[in-house]
Amino acid sequence: MNRSVVIYLLVLFCSTNLLAQHFPIESSNNQVRYRFNINTIEEFKSLQSAPLSNNYAQVDAVKLVYDLKTDKLYFINSTQYKFHYDFCTAVLNCKKDIITFNYTEYGETDKRDYILANLNHFKASDIYTLEFFADDKISANLVSNMYNMVRYNVYFKEQLFLLDNANMDHKLQNIDPKNIISIDEIYANQTYQAMVCEVSYGYLQKVSKKEFDKHIFQTKDIILTDFLPNDIPFCQGIITTKFQTPLSHINVLSQNRKTPNCAYEYAWENSHLNQLIGKLVRYEVRMDSFYITEVSLEEAEKFWKNKTVIPLQQLRCNLKENRLLDIQFIQMNNVNTFGGKASNFGELDKIRLDDESKIPLPEGAFAIPFFYYKQHLIENNIQKQIDFILQQDSIIQNRTLLSYYLKALQDSILSKPLNEHFYQLVVAKLKEKSPYTSFRFRSSTNAEDIEGFTGAGLYTSKTGSLVDSTKKIDQAIKKVWASLWSLRAFEERMNAHINQENLAMGILVHRAFGTEEANGVAITKDLYRSGYPAFTINIQKGENSVVLPKNDEVPEQFLIKFTSFTGPSNDIALDYISHSSLNDGLTLLNMDEIKLLAKYLSAIRDHFFFQLNKQYEEFSIYNFAMDIEFKLDKDSRKLYLKQARTY
Repeated sequence: MNRSVVIYLLVLFCSTNLLAQHFPIESSNNQVRYRFNINTIEEFKSLQSAPLSNNYAQVDAVKLVYDLKTDKLYFINSTQYKFHYDFCTAVLNCKKDIITFNYTEYGETDKRDYILANLNHFKASDIYTLEFFADDKISANLVSNMYNMVRYNVYFKEQLFLLDNANMDHKLQNIDPKNIISIDEIYANQTYQAMVCEVSYGYLQKVSKKEFDKHIFQTKDIILTDFLPNDIPFCQGIITTKFQTPLSHINVLSQNRKTPNCAYEYAWENSHLNQLIGKLVRYEVRMDSFYITEVSLEEAEKFWKNKTVIPLQQLRCNLKENRLLDIQFIQMNNVNTFGGKASNFGELDKIRLDDESKIPLPEGAFAIPFFYYKQHLIENNIQKQIDFILQQDSIIQNRTLLSYYLKALQDSILSKPLNEHFYQLVVAKLKEKSPYTSFRFRSSTNAEDIEGFTGAGLYTSKTGSLVDSTKKIDQAIKKVWASLWSLRAFEERMNAHINQENLAMGILVHRAFGTEEANGVAITKDLYRSGYPAFTINIQKGENSVVLPKNDEVPEQFLIKFTSFTGPSNDIALDYISHSSLNDGLTLLNMDEIKLLAKYLSAIRDHFFFQLNKQYEEFSIYNFAMDIEFKLDKDSRKLYLKQARTY
C-alpha cells in the first residue's frame, strides 16, 4: 500500500475570546459579508483569503475599510470582495467611479471618505500586520487612528504590528516603535517559500552541500539539499533549506523546466521526508504547502509518458556574415547570425527616450558572428566530434558517457589555435575602442535569449585584455565558445526539445568595468500580482551576484509600483520585500537612481512589446515582461543596462 506523507506548513495557534460584541452581517448565501470586530480564530478564517500580492508565502489576508463618515470599521469577507472598491460600492453605497475612488481614497486630498488597509496573518511566526498600499498618501494621524481602532477590535492585539514597508517613515511618528515591524523581520521569520508551483514524479535524493559537487545525479531525481546551490543538474524538482529569490539561477532553471521548486527551513531534518529518501514520489508545490507522496512505478511512468510532447525546435545558423559589426548595425532579428544576446543588445541601442537620448549601454560594443566559431570547428577537425555525439543515442542517454565526450569536445575547442587572420581582426577592432584596454567577451548563441528558451546562466563570459598577459584575448574567445558544450547546457537544450545540429556561438564584446557599486536584475512586471503595473527588482551590493548568491546572502528585493492613479503626477512607489544582507539594512539605490532605472526599464519594455506584438490589447503590456540586467558603476554611480531578453 502506498504511504502518503503530506507536509503541511501551517502553524497552529491558540485563540483568545474577547467580550466585545460583534455583528456578523450575512449575504444571501449565508456567508458573513463583514464583521465589526474579530473575537476568535474562526471568525478570522470566515473572512480571510489569499493576499492579492504573493510577496511572501503562508499568509492569510483580510481587507479593512474604516468609514470616516459613520465612524465604523469593517473587517471584510475577502473572498466575496476582491477589492476595497467592490465592498465600498456594494455595501457602503459609494457612488464614485474607480478613477475618482483611487484618487481620493489613496491620494493626498481632503475628500477622503475611507481608510483602506489590509490585515495579514503570517502563519509561520503567528503575527498579524496592518498594511497600507505602498503609495497611500494617508496622514500620520489617520495611520495611528486606524492602528488603534484595529487593535481595539481584534483578539490578537499583542500580535498586531504596523508594517514598515520603507514608504511609511513619515507616517509612523504616532506609533509606539515596539508596535512596528520591518520587512526584514518579516522576511527572516519565514520558514517556507513556494517558488515554482508545479507537479513532478521522481526519486527523492538527499544530498548535502559537502557532497553536492561530486554526487552523480540522474534526470529522474528530486533533490533535497541543505544549502542553495548555484547550479543544479537537470532533475525533476528541488527542495532547499535556504531561501531563494525569484531571479536566482536555480529558480529560473526550475521555471524553464516547469519543475517544482520550494524552500523549507526544516526540510533536512524532517522525519517524514527522511523516510522517503530513495523512494519514487509525487512532488507538488503549492503557495502555502508542499506535498510528497510515495507512488508506484506505474503511476510515475504514466505521468512521464503523458507530459506534453513538443516538436524539436529547429535552429538557424547564417554563416554568410564574417564582419565584426559595431552594435549600432545589429538588431533583434539578427539572432541567426550573431545570437540572441548580441541581437537584443543591438536593439537596446535603437531605443530613444523622450528627450531623444539613448539607453546607457557599456561602451565599445561590437559582435563576433557565428562564422568564426564554425571556422574554428572545421579548420581544427572538431565538427566531427560534435556530429559523433549527436548521432549516438547510447551516449546521449548515458549521463556519464555524455559528460566524458562533452568534456573532450570542450578540451579540443580550448587547445586548438585560433585562425590567425580572425585573431588579428579582433585585436584591431579592440584597439579601435580606445581608451579601453580590457573587454568582456559574452556568450551569444542561437539557443539563448530566444522565444521559449532563455538559456540563462548556461554559458560563460570571460574578460580579455590588450595589456594584461594573464587575460589573453584568444583564451577568452575559446572559453566562451567551449561553454556551449557543457553537460548542463546540453541537457537543458535537450529538455527544451532543441535540435542541436545547427547550434552556434557568437560573442558580444564591450568594455569591461572595474568594481561595481551594485548589480541587479529587473523583470518588467509584477511577479507577485498578475496584471498590475509594477517592476520586480533584485539588486545586490558590489559584484556579489544576485542570481548566484553565496553564503546565504540575501539581495535587496523590491517592487517599483506605478501609481499615477493616486494623483496627477506619474510618480512611483516602492514596496520592499527585503534589504541586502550586505548593506546594513540600507537601500542600495537612492530615489533618483530608482526613478531613472524605472524610466529606462519602461522604455525597454515598451520598445520590445511593440516590436513583438502586432496587435495591442489594453493592459496586456502589464503582463509582458523583459528580463533586464543592470549595474551601478562604483566611480561614477552611472546606471548601465547590460542585457535584455523576453521573460
